[in-house]
Amino acid sequence: MKILSIRRITNDRRHNAFTGACWFKGNLYVAYRQGDMHADDDQGRQIVMRSRDKGITWDTVAVCRGDGDTRDAHLYSDGQRLFAVGFQAGNNSMKSVSGCAFTEDGDRWTTWRAYTGTGEYVLWRPEWYKCRHYCAGYHETHGVHWFESEDGLSWRDIRVVYDSPEEEPNECALEILPDGTATMLMRCEKMGQHPYLCRSCFPFDSWEMQRLEDISLTGPSVWTVNGNVFIGCRWHLTCSDVGDEGGSARHTAIFKVAEGKTILQCVLPSGPRPDHSYMGVARWPENRHRFAISFYSNAIANEDPAIEQWSHPQIYLADILFGAEFIQEMLVSELADTRGIDNAVLPDPEMKTWKFRPVKTGKVQNFIDAHEIIRGRAGTLYFVKDIDIGPVDEITLHLGYDGPVKVWWNKEVVFAGPGTNPAREDMTSVRIRTKHGRNRLAVALDTNGGKAWGIFARYESL
Repeated sequence: MKILSIRRITNDRRHNAFTGACWFKGNLYVAYRQGDMHADDDQGRQIVMRSRDKGITWDTVAVCRGDGDTRDAHLYSDGQRLFAVGFQAGNNSMKSVSGCAFTEDGDRWTTWRAYTGTGEYVLWRPEWYKCRHYCAGYHETHGVHWFESEDGLSWRDIRVVYDSPEEEPNECALEILPDGTATMLMRCEKMGQHPYLCRSCFPFDSWEMQRLEDISLTGPSVWTVNGNVFIGCRWHLTCSDVGDEGGSARHTAIFKVAEGKTILQCVLPSGPRPDHSYMGVARWPENRHRFAISFYSNAIANEDPAIEQWSHPQIYLADILFGAEFIQEMLVSELADTRGIDNAVLPDPEMKTWKFRPVKTGKVQNFIDAHEIIRGRAGTLYFVKDIDIGPVDEITLHLGYDGPVKVWWNKEVVFAGPGTNPAREDMTSVRIRTKHGRNRLAVALDTNGGKAWGIFARYESL
């Protein structure tokens, strides 16, 4: 995995936490619970923010609130509507009630409304698949049940998934892939806080459950890349049954599950106080290996020194690439004296006048490094790769570059655009019609006055 960026996207005097993330109609949305403290009967509400530029700048589009502390934000879409889900938790006399608000255009939102058919169960992270809504809901004393809905508003309690008073299962992060395979990570409050990794297939009649004995966590999240399961969580370094506020050090962490064991991948900005984590996970629509991951953290102090750092966490967004295979070698030409990328012409590596030679990835992982050819000079460099494509009709080409580029696929221009230092993986994603068998990728790179070094390139079948 590769972390492309981490941005803090809120900075105010509030306690901001418990996030959700989703792409909808080409824009990225992040939701979170905002209050004056971690639990606040009167003030907790859900804020929904939207980014029109893939996570760089944000505006607030909705404020959602029930009768009590409306918390644990989650976002998901059925293709036509975007749902902001949560539950209201008030004082001891108020029952937990799950509900949502939704929008059809991202701008106009309904008021927050309670679900019907859920009782006191918390429907934590619903998902949509094949014209139906699904969710694992939990109850403080009755364990985890499976719920289904036709419209995302009225739900039916279908069956018990797991009930163990000794372990007290509750929050369940759910992912349903396009092929109908489902993965769920179930939090357990007691017995060492070891979670269950659960798997099922449509129509989700039963679940295979595996207890992950080597990790203790809260705030679960789960996603799958190339058949590999990744989990995000508030990671408890030592087992503890005393709840979130005591016992052990904690980090916001990402793990990969391999052969039933959890392997640490990274620790995101986390603390050191334990009030952090709760990731929202949004796979990029045009890039199955790239994810926008929201979380909350108190790692950075507020700009106002009067604001106590540890009790005022803020929302962050990580841009992360998982398990992507890059082209490791290309033919690269000598520097041509072309004036500007608009004048670049389709290269022909068979012609000796182009003086192509093979160049492999260099010191920077996955980067076709041609700086020894460029040597700080202005001009245009050409990269060529013949690629054998199997029986697929479309691919997505992902590129990173540090100067203006023009891209050809089988002699047709498929992309042209500016670029500046530094090059970053997957800066641009282009969907391309392809042919079975051998295809040719050609890239012209303007050296940006000699500042450019090379390109990243990879592709994936749709």
